[in-house]
Amino acid sequence: MGGQTGLALPPTPILRIVGITSEQVAFRVRSDVDGKKRVLRLPGGEFIARFLLHVLPGGFKRIRHYGQLSPARKKLGLAAARSALAVPPPETAIVESVAAFLRRIARLESMCCPYCGGQFLVTASLLPQTRARGPP
Repeated sequence: MGGQTGLALPPTPILRIVGITSEQVAFRVRSDVDGKKRVLRLPGGEFIARFLLHVLPGGFKRIRHYGQLSPARKKLGLAAARSALAVPPPETAIVESVAAFLRRIARLESMCCPYCGGQFLVTASLLPQTRARGPP
């Protein structure tokens, strides 16, 4: 489904349609209450009307992120929301080394022999073998 129709992805994929008769269309939907799937039956005209609500007019483009969380102003928008809600900014992430992570989580010394406790020495590095690839 290309850009000419203005429909990026169909709102009701073919796999969700479970039955079509001369009068109605039956398709699976997710229930709002418990999240389980159920079958909804609509008259053909109503199904087409709901389907066409998702079709953009010619020349329009679907925008996924806009407003406060648009990529251009995400940092400013989140800061404004935090100040309006009186929420402190998040703490900066502390980046730790792999060795420190292993000591903290698994209580392992990363470059030590598990039998004698001696230090491992790197004597050679094996590079991954690359194969010549053809076009995808």
